[in-house]
Amino acid sequence: MEHVACVAYAAAAVLCAAIAAVTWRRRAQSPTVAAILAVVMLGGCWWAAADAVAVGTGAPVASIAFLMRAPAASTATAAFVCLGIAIARPQWVPTRRVVVALGLEPVVTSLMAVTNPWYLLLYRGVGAVQMTGSRGWTGGPVYLAHTWYCYVAMSSTIALLAWDLAKAPPAFRAQRLAVLLAGFAPLAVNMIFMAGTFGPIPDPSTLSFAVTGAMMCCALFRKDLLTFSPVARALIVDQVGDAVVVVSPGGRFLDLNPAGIALVRGMLPEAPAKLVGAPAGDLFGERHTTGRDSDLVVALEGGPAEYHVRMTPIVDRHGRALGNVHVARDVTQANALGRRLAAAHTQLVGQVETIEALRADLVEQASRDPLTGLHNRRYLVERFVVLLAAAEASAGTLTVVVFDLDRFKQVNDEYGHLAGDAVLVAFALRMARHSPPDALVARWGGEEFFVALPGADAAAGLAYADDVRRRCAQDPIQVGTRSIRCTVSGGLATYPASGTTMDDLFRAADTALYEAKAAGRDVVRSHGTPVTSVGAVPTDGCSGIMRSLQARPPARIDDMTAIQTG
Repeated sequence: MEHVACVAYAAAAVLCAAIAAVTWRRRAQSPTVAAILAVVMLGGCWWAAADAVAVGTGAPVASIAFLMRAPAASTATAAFVCLGIAIARPQWVPTRRVVVALGLEPVVTSLMAVTNPWYLLLYRGVGAVQMTGSRGWTGGPVYLAHTWYCYVAMSSTIALLAWDLAKAPPAFRAQRLAVLLAGFAPLAVNMIFMAGTFGPIPDPSTLSFAVTGAMMCCALFRKDLLTFSPVARALIVDQVGDAVVVVSPGGRFLDLNPAGIALVRGMLPEAPAKLVGAPAGDLFGERHTTGRDSDLVVALEGGPAEYHVRMTPIVDRHGRALGNVHVARDVTQANALGRRLAAAHTQLVGQVETIEALRADLVEQASRDPLTGLHNRRYLVERFVVLLAAAEASAGTLTVVVFDLDRFKQVNDEYGHLAGDAVLVAFALRMARHSPPDALVARWGGEEFFVALPGADAAAGLAYADDVRRRCAQDPIQVGTRSIRCTVSGGLATYPASGTTMDDLFRAADTALYEAKAAGRDVVRSHGTPVTSVGAVPTDGCSGIMRSLQARPPARIDDMTAIQTG
């Protein structure tokens, strides 16, 4: 039996040492937990190795090894306490005081083991000299204190792990359960052994470290104990860039993270050294009770800083108000960027509006005659198609009038081309001034002008054209100090009597104008009206429209582009 026990103890020692080595090699992700877990497993290795030597050898080596069991158990227990705290409190790092306090008991136990042959404070009886199959030893006062210390420390740590398991997020509960079972196994087996249940079997406490090692392997390799661990909320709050300030219902500071402290110091340079408990009303005013978001502008040393403050009430599980948490985010750069973007957008909108205005002006200029300011021939053709379609859709009428200045070549020869241009401009203004608001008035080319009167019948169109003719005949055109008398002839056609297409109407109006010229000029003729006498065809002032249409057969609406350039 002693041979089997020696092999079991040695196997447990090897397993614990292997887990300690693996843990130490994987310490990069969680160095504190890895280092503590390595010490726990080394303590178990020490304990199991001491039992293996004590069982497998004779005196005096066995007695020395037997005495080393207690310091090994103390070391493993102290390290397990640190492990429980580190797991329950993520990112916890043992301070020097904690290490000294937990290391004191293993050191004292080791001294008692070394001096035990003389004082017998740790072990007494036959077992103090050599471990046998019978319980020929009894514990001394130091051993009893050591036992109670281990029980209390292990029980407290297991309770801490159980509490942490109950409140841990689901993703981490498997880890906590594995560590809890790993620590509970040696404690439970040792308690059963101390009660005498195992009878003549040697101490099985160290064998339970094989179970501990298996649980730790599961926590390491199956549950990612070192690579997947929660981050303490307090640590997150301390490292977050936003200022976090907790204010009590009475308006006093309850807690602040470093960014919150910096914000408060910047706003209240004369604030007390200890902010917790100080009144917060001077900082937030009524914001700690209004329950709404707000903006702050803080005058700091580096310049004004802008903060957006969001308030969230804090209540416990019973619904009682515990205070409010204010999260202040520095939005200085974001707001500055937003203002720059808004200014750039406004500038861009203005530029787009300017471009649109220029484009519209270019379109308008492209549709205007540069001399008279009337619409040009291209616009006339494009717009007349719309007017003709409207008249056809409404079964209405549409009258077109073509004017031609009589003997305009003589004006240019007698007064000069500048005076001729002035006459054209004056006539265009006179014609546009006395035309209906919805009339389409355009310069066809040279001294020829075109007017479209939507909704006007032949009688109304004739009255309009004769009124323009009469005014020109009665009122000379003043060009500087000279008074130039210039008459005008007109020809008109009406939709649908004179034609139903644009080409038909233009041809009919041009024919009527030819008739007016042949009748002696300074008259208006309507297409389809009988002419009693026709004079000679005039050689000056002949209509350009007639000339362009006589040279080819009747054109369709699609042919008007060719007419424009004729």
